[in-house]
Amino acid sequence: MKAGRKDKMTLYMLRNAFSTLLIAFVSFMISLISYYECSFVEALRRLFFVNIYTTLYFLLLWLLNYMIFEISKIIFDTYENILTYKFILVLCLVAIILFFVPMLDLFQWNFIFLCLFIALRQIKQLYIHKKRPSNGL
Repeated sequence: MKAGRKDKMTLYMLRNAFSTLLIAFVSFMISLISYYECSFVEALRRLFFVNIYTTLYFLLLWLLNYMIFEISKIIFDTYENILTYKFILVLCLVAIILFFVPMLDLFQWNFIFLCLFIALRQIKQLYIHKKRPSNGL
């Protein structure tokens, strides 16, 4: 594997890890602010400094997000000839349905944001795939 390709792959993985970390962070902050009815700074303090279990739960949710995102990438890349914009519409529909389903708001916001992020990634992949010239295979 060429060094440039390896650097790009590392950059892509870091970008995906940061994006899923941001999704977990925003979901946790919304949940903590709502539950404790506190400010952003207080929720940030509660997330990282008050309780180690909350911080570990946050990291666990981040890892779950990253695994779900990577699995969705593998599935979409494997079946990209079959999956088109219908899959993206299904993801957006799932996000809308999750908004109305009564569940813990941490998971509700987390999976809504994750579905939308996966849909955006699929749109990007479909756009890049259409721009690539076909080699006749």
